[in-house]
Amino acid sequence: MMSRRMIAALAAGALLAVAPLSAAAADPVRSVPFVKVDKVVAAGKFQKVYDPSAGETGRWYYNDHTLVQDRKTGTWHVFAITHAEPANPLDETSFGHATAPSPSGPWTKQPPALVADPAAGESHIWAPYVLYDSGIYYMFYAGGTADHAAYRMQLATSTDLVHWTRDAANPLFTDGFDGRDPMVHKVGNQWVMFYTANSTPGGGNHIVAYRTSPDLLHWSERKTAFQHAQSGTFGGPTESPFVVQRGNDWYLFSCCDGGYESTKVYKSKDPLRFSADQLVGTIPAHAAEVVQDGNRWYVTGAGWGKGGLFLAPLDFDALQVTTGRVVSTKYYRATVQTRPRAALTSLEVDPTGRGNYQPALDSSSRSSAPYLAVGTFGATDTAGAARQVVAQGTSLRLGGISFGDEPVTADWTFDFGAETFDTSLRWTVVGPTTAPVWEVALTIDSALGDQGDPGGFGRNGDVAGFPDWSMATGPGLSVITAYRHGSAWSEDNHWYDPPNGAVAWQPLWQPGGRALPPGSYDGGTWRFAFSASPADTTLADQIAADLN
Repeated sequence: MMSRRMIAALAAGALLAVAPLSAAAADPVRSVPFVKVDKVVAAGKFQKVYDPSAGETGRWYYNDHTLVQDRKTGTWHVFAITHAEPANPLDETSFGHATAPSPSGPWTKQPPALVADPAAGESHIWAPYVLYDSGIYYMFYAGGTADHAAYRMQLATSTDLVHWTRDAANPLFTDGFDGRDPMVHKVGNQWVMFYTANSTPGGGNHIVAYRTSPDLLHWSERKTAFQHAQSGTFGGPTESPFVVQRGNDWYLFSCCDGGYESTKVYKSKDPLRFSADQLVGTIPAHAAEVVQDGNRWYVTGAGWGKGGLFLAPLDFDALQVTTGRVVSTKYYRATVQTRPRAALTSLEVDPTGRGNYQPALDSSSRSSAPYLAVGTFGATDTAGAARQVVAQGTSLRLGGISFGDEPVTADWTFDFGAETFDTSLRWTVVGPTTAPVWEVALTIDSALGDQGDPGGFGRNGDVAGFPDWSMATGPGLSVITAYRHGSAWSEDNHWYDPPNGAVAWQPLWQPGGRALPPGSYDGGTWRFAFSASPADTTLADQIAADLN
């Protein structure tokens, strides 16, 4: 974490540069740097503490997991979804088990703790959570079924954390879509189970649901502790909920909002009510769990393609410095963040040039930013901070952007004009990635309802190749992203995500992944333009022609 002296120096240095990007006083492009300091919940450096591949013939992964300490011996136990790589969630049929003297290890592999039982209605089993009460360890988990609208919440119990017996009352209840990822906390004189689901079993808004119980066996009807603006089915931004109490404050950790390894943290005085405006931190981990060992707090992470269990110190009162630049003309205002992650976090536009901006791009999903998918689809490794920021003329260069623990960086350049602006990426690989690469991509995260390209609108899912342009559009506004032909080393795919208004341009898109050898790769050049007419394909064609 940065010291206050370092923060002050950074702020002072930034303020010295408050000048237009161009030296010409009449130039229409202005760029104002900003520095913001917040108190947040943050993780220190993650370290791999256990690899479930031990004793196996190939690579294995851990995913949703739980840590618990034996009350008699003090030994720590981890239980987790486990499977051979590559990811195959509907074939995850056992819970891995390992033991250690402390959360940091060394961990010793044990036989599987539980195996899916078709007779119990389990085609697969997911996301164990273990707690202790009155001499018994309770393991809650999701029993997957063919009907995603009716996943079974199951219970097994143990007195020694080794031998587990399913409860005769199973299933405790059913819920969907994929009602799963349970976590249980005592609130007052009742138990509360938090889990991920949707506003309706067939889909809808992603939520953190909760039910209450007096005895850990009989559970109430469902209520909602947190509702996200995004909707859909399968994975979403409310996975792996985990609730922690510190004094009078309650914290909700939930994944995967903004990427596969992105856990948001919300703070509330009410453990049964959290909202998006209570965001107090982002943890770069998948399926994060919070662990307290004495007076020390830790956060864990695991996931597809990551190779095991990771652990980092957790600070509930860390100082976070956010830096960037706001670049504006009469036609647009772009907020480019440079730390703690590089991203075009918002873009507001006025196609008429009067400076009456309206939202065009936002950060409702991943933000507009580059990302990697390593070991599986999805933003497993999102952009970190830019190591170098150079503003020269009407250009802004973000150099050396990191991507998690991968030996990959990106240089991201913006060239700002009066009415439009261009952006380019160049990727650098210096060593072998931790797993095959499934995606190398740039996400454009819009605030508009419809997405299209020269092949039509209402786009959803994968479309092969790179079109001349893509567009986000709504009443009275079109935001065009035109592509310069041949500017990316490869042009595999573009992917539309209607619930989040996003499109990902993917020079590399490979189910199962492929190697990305060391070297430099041109990642593409795009031009952003805006129109006050919905679905303005005429302007889109013109911008693409001008760029090419």
